[in-house]
Amino acid sequence: MRFYETIYIVNPNFENDKINKCQEEIESELSKTKAKIINHRIWNKKRLAYSIDKQKYGTYILLQFECVKIDTLSDFDTWMKLNNQVLRHMTTTLSSRPDIYVEEEQKEEIKNSVDSDNKSTIKDDSELNEEGPNKKNGEENKEVEDEQISEEKEKK
Repeated sequence: MRFYETIYIVNPNFENDKINKCQEEIESELSKTKAKIINHRIWNKKRLAYSIDKQKYGTYILLQFECVKIDTLSDFDTWMKLNNQVLRHMTTTLSSRPDIYVEEEQKEEIKNSVDSDNKSTIKDDSELNEEGPNKKNGEENKEVEDEQISEEKEKK
C-alpha cells in the first residue's frame, strides 16, 4: 500500500454546501480507483501566490488516501485537471500512513468526557482512602509517635 496526499484549491466564493458537494464528487471519483480515504478536510481560505482564473484567494482542501494501483492514480489526476471546480491540485507520495484528523471540537468533547470520567473515579478513590486506609495509617502513626516518646522518656 502506498499513501498519497492531494492538496487542491477551489474557488473561495463557494458556499459550504458547494464545497461539500465538490468534496463528495472527488471522493466518489477516487473510490472508482479503489482507494481508501484517510482524511479529507478543508484547511482554510488563503491568499494565492499569483492569480488563478482572476482569483486572488482560494480555499485549500487536503485529501489523504491509500491506493494500491498507481495506474488508476493517473486517471484520477487527469480527472482533477478536467474538473472545473478545482483551480489547482498537487498529489505527493507520503512515506508513512498519516494520522487520522479529528476536529478540534471533537477533541474537546473527548477530553471533557475523559476528564469527567477521571474526576468521578478520583472522587471515589479519595473517598475510599479517607474512610479506610488513611484512618488506619493515621492511627498507626500516632501509636509509633507514642512509642518514640515513651522510649525517649526511658532513656532520660
